[in-house]
Amino acid sequence: MRHRVARLADLPEAGGYRVVVAGREVALFRRGDRVHALDGICPHRGGMLAYGERRGGVAFCPLHAWGFELESGRCTDPGQVTVETFPVRVEGGEVWIEL
Repeated sequence: MRHRVARLADLPEAGGYRVVVAGREVALFRRGDRVHALDGICPHRGGMLAYGERRGGVAFCPLHAWGFELESGRCTDPGQVTVETFPVRVEGGEVWIEL
């Protein structure tokens, strides 16, 4: 199901943006006009990924700095863990995700 979750202008360029969609935590990360959506909870210690920082194409958990690739959700260290990613579309300045 498709959900409108934010306005592109509301998303910060450097960090994440937290939304709750259908009772689920989702972290949004903006890179220019492109937006990535990840499961919002780090599987390591339950940190909220939206409150971490983004460096390039990687979002970092604010608790223990585990990095997750924005494209795939794959953890950069230790590498065997992933978080779910969701399809995102930006239309008319509005951000929509598919859940």
